[in-house]
Amino acid sequence: MATPLGRRSRWHYADLGDTIILSALNQGVAAFKPILRDGKWLVPTVWENKDVWMYVSNPVVIGNTLFGLQYRNSGQFFAIDAKTGKVLWLGQPREALNTAVVKAGDLLFLLNDDAELIVVRSNRTRFEPLKRYTVADSSTWAQPTISGNRIFVKNVTSLTLWALE
Repeated sequence: MATPLGRRSRWHYADLGDTIILSALNQGVAAFKPILRDGKWLVPTVWENKDVWMYVSNPVVIGNTLFGLQYRNSGQFFAIDAKTGKVLWLGQPREALNTAVVKAGDLLFLLNDDAELIVVRSNRTRFEPLKRYTVADSSTWAQPTISGNRIFVKNVTSLTLWALE
């Protein structure tokens, strides 16, 4: 399937009200705002950023900030202003090859494929990890699930329940 970014690719998206943010490998990140005008759908580009892109990792939006892991630099966390597309910060290179990003209030839970769970405060000015945990003995490819103060983590062979303080 052709994506709005112009090529066949696995793409990742975030919904910001009436704006859709898409990303694909080597294609950057772009925001689109579908509009129904005179019975026809138009999809104008709101902004485009070719400096960051995602691959096998979902982004999340908290407030007006898009947080995720970009594929460049062997896995680098980032924050983008979701209204303008401006990169707010980039984390250190080589953080992870794949990260499942989940939000809970103003916190981000970043579950890397190597079973490292990083709890991060959503921050528009810098990467602010609060705590790092090893949560499994094998790869963690599935999205974690948060319910109240509990987080469910699936690794290759089991499902584990963690209680958070």
